[in-house]
Amino acid sequence: MLFVWIAILVLAILIEAGTSEFVAIWFLPAGIVSMILSLIPGVPVWVQVLVFVIVGLVLVIATRPLCRKLTKGKKSKTNTDALIGRTCIVTEEIRNIDGLGEVKINGLCWSARALEETRVIPVGEQVEIVEIQGVKMIVK
Repeated sequence: MLFVWIAILVLAILIEAGTSEFVAIWFLPAGIVSMILSLIPGVPVWVQVLVFVIVGLVLVIATRPLCRKLTKGKKSKTNTDALIGRTCIVTEEIRNIDGLGEVKINGLCWSARALEETRVIPVGEQVEIVEIQGVKMIVK
């Protein structure tokens, strides 16, 4: 049974390493406790499994809300975040009031809006990207 618990520990580590959120971390301590129990002569397999399930569930119930609270509101980084702060060229006049505007950066065209609601930005002007909202760049 020792090798089963080692395999479960390795699997939990691999799952956790492959995700950006806490998914299997609670089962690491549960697996360690069960692995220690498997080393004690005379402890039946059903007790090891029961301890694994109970310890895992208690850890999930006790710590999952705390983990969610700590990670709440944290935005994951994307490749587009690297564009913020860079300059681009206006290819279609930006007029927020009409919902018009387009910029080009790295050979790609993006819908654009001006940071200042009433500002009109003419074609050919260089602007700075300050934010990306969905598929629209907010520029100044």
